[in-house]
Amino acid sequence: MKNIKTTAIIPAAGNGTRMGRTESKLFLMLGDMPVLAHTLRAFERAENVDEIIIAAREEDILLIWDMVSEFQIPKVSKIINGGANRTESVYAALREVSDDTKLVAIHDGARPLIKPKLIDFAIAEAARKNAVTLGVKVKDTIKRVGANGVIAETLERDSLYHIQTPQVFRTDIIFKAYETAINRGLDYTDDCGLVEDLGVAVHIIEGDYKNIKITTAEDLIIAEGLL
Repeated sequence: MKNIKTTAIIPAAGNGTRMGRTESKLFLMLGDMPVLAHTLRAFERAENVDEIIIAAREEDILLIWDMVSEFQIPKVSKIINGGANRTESVYAALREVSDDTKLVAIHDGARPLIKPKLIDFAIAEAARKNAVTLGVKVKDTIKRVGANGVIAETLERDSLYHIQTPQVFRTDIIFKAYETAINRGLDYTDDCGLVEDLGVAVHIIEGDYKNIKITTAEDLIIAEGLL
């Protein structure tokens, strides 16, 4: 894996509206450091990651550079101004990826409990399969509900997964997928969706139930317990 250059892209341009806050949730403290610092340190420690590019809100860029310095994360090569939505932010970061990068790992800044070994595993699998995502099987019964509020169907649980990040792709595949989405004016919340729309198979690999995303105030409490 050492000869396959891999760049990690961390979208970090979201806000804290769903947590009832105006500041970015990525600056909230989780244990003894901010949420984003946990995320970045995991990628710093992942052996298969060569560089990290962060897409952030313009007003947060200097704060994140300070964080990178304080917590010693030298793999961060660039912090760029993100776009109006996640798709624009990731595309802007993709355009900054080095020409010799073979694989791109995209990971939510708000998933601070990702383990370095799991990052390395995802990258190694992508080197063989071109496009992979972490995921865990759903534990609950899932039902599809019609517009009238009546249950229409009970879905087969064994084939359903909660999708996580990082999602790792061959560079040319993910760049083409994002370029297509931008040209069509589409916004995705999941990188696999863009690649699937190209007709490229995305392979799912076993994730970690602890790899939660901090979205609400309750999530932060859960993450504190898991930490």
